[in-house]
Amino acid sequence: MKVSLLFPPTWHPSQPYLSLPSLTGFLRQGGISDVSQRDLGIELLDTLLTRDYAAEVHQRLLAKQHELERVQTGETGPGSREHYVKVTDSLDRFSYLVDRIELAKETLRSESFYDPDAYRASLFMIDKWLEAVSSVYFPTRLTVVDNQFGTYSIYSSKDLMRVVRDEAQNPFLSLFRDRFVPSIVNNRPDLIGVSITATSQIIPGLTLCRLIKEAAPDLHVTIGGSIFTRLVDNIRRCPSLFELTDDIVVFEGETALLELVNQLAGKKDYSKVPNLIYRQNGKITVNQPFYSENVNQLPAPNYDGFPLDRYLSPEPVLPVQFSRGCYYKDCAFCALTLDHQNFRQKDPGRTVEELQWLKQRYGARHFFFTDECFALAPTKRLCQQMIAQQLDVKWTCEMRFEKNLSRELLASMRDAGCLKIVFGLESFNQRIMDFMKKGIKQEWVRRIANDCVELGIAMHCYIIVGFPTEKEEEALETMNFIVENKKLHESYGFSCQPCLFDLEKEAPIMSDPGGYGIRRIMRPSAEDLSLGFFYEVQEGMTPDEAERLYQYVYERISEVVCELPFNYAMADGLLYISRAKEGAGQVPMAAH
Repeated sequence: MKVSLLFPPTWHPSQPYLSLPSLTGFLRQGGISDVSQRDLGIELLDTLLTRDYAAEVHQRLLAKQHELERVQTGETGPGSREHYVKVTDSLDRFSYLVDRIELAKETLRSESFYDPDAYRASLFMIDKWLEAVSSVYFPTRLTVVDNQFGTYSIYSSKDLMRVVRDEAQNPFLSLFRDRFVPSIVNNRPDLIGVSITATSQIIPGLTLCRLIKEAAPDLHVTIGGSIFTRLVDNIRRCPSLFELTDDIVVFEGETALLELVNQLAGKKDYSKVPNLIYRQNGKITVNQPFYSENVNQLPAPNYDGFPLDRYLSPEPVLPVQFSRGCYYKDCAFCALTLDHQNFRQKDPGRTVEELQWLKQRYGARHFFFTDECFALAPTKRLCQQMIAQQLDVKWTCEMRFEKNLSRELLASMRDAGCLKIVFGLESFNQRIMDFMKKGIKQEWVRRIANDCVELGIAMHCYIIVGFPTEKEEEALETMNFIVENKKLHESYGFSCQPCLFDLEKEAPIMSDPGGYGIRRIMRPSAEDLSLGFFYEVQEGMTPDEAERLYQYVYERISEVVCELPFNYAMADGLLYISRAKEGAGQVPMAAH
């Protein structure tokens, strides 16, 4: 059996994503030797940032300009006066951009990456180039890390079925058709797996599936990813999705995909495939109970075939995993715990072996632990073994502001190569902390933050504005903890990301909305694949008031936080911190 695994655009261009390498390692361990994997996101971006592609873009821009000179409809939207202005502006800037775009890409892959001014200028140049490329398809807007389709909702199955056929607004149709589908189909795999894990991948991923099914209807296409894990009940009522794919794998995919390959080679009894959603004889079936992997039987992620030299980074930062699920999982707002149904901890020794193997095989010195949360006792053992083995790698992870997160453990993490810890602070107001069921205290936050700064471990804090019942002064207390704490926000590598509260599907708060001060929940009827809801509150800030305050908080925190690279990309920031630690002095920081 031949398996082809595909990761569609758009994801951060600094590093690969963990899903395909995890599946590839598992399939090969399970006896499926003919497995190929491609990160189409970085392949596509690498192609777009070339003079060869620029020649095609120029012809399309000229053709669109001539078309819009003859016919325009309205002031805004596709085919409008605004569309004409966008195309004309792109043509005016074209020669300037095309002379610089390949240099911008190469800068990010070279030592110049560590020059903050060159780094920032390169990202800015790439963004402006993608804006020019996008103008043909206005109001669609491509960016380095996202896609915006102005007239389509990614949460509506009707919109999705339309946009995957819209040649005027969907640039991925021609890009995939010309550049990727022929090589994918001509490889004649028995199964094609498409990993859609972020909302930015939904339209590109489904577009890819549609083109593959049209080019080769006999190829078996399956979709996986956390997006669909949160939409199991919705998928039961969305038969149109199965026009684009044969089936969908939800929750964890290793055993499911291996069994699906085996069934395709044998009796094709899809009822035997765990975590599979499929349509048979007009009926959509969800195979339950959902299966969770034994993490100690999983092999190391296998990055063979990934173009590690094409990521926009001077050296690889590889994602790895020490555990699955969240050991705490009581935070009222968090729907992430659904992705992995229960917490499982990998043996520290196995993790050290994986890191040694990845370092040797791919020359990687920097690692990004994707765990939802490092548990304290296993972390202590992991660090002890990393130090004993003299592993000499640098890494980042996520933790909680736990009462028992001691200075001693933090020092051990630092000595084992930890350069940065990501914390979900969410709020520094004790009432809101308690209401969110965070299980943390202000004094623990202060102590741990001070310890990290003094030990030379960088910090990232996520904060949430607008949790139900939150008052303006409570949100400002959180903001002031960051803004007024110069020792913290002036520490090298510090970053902070404010987020506006979103009432997410499957979050614990949804089981008792009234208890959290939510008076009414509105489910948009047209958005049958929605991951969140509109709502009204009984007290505190309304959603509109929270959004306005969020903008203020975001601006104030941006004044004290180094946006590039630390607030832009964890992987890029990790490399900057590592370089600063290696050198005699710190790498210069870009302007805030």
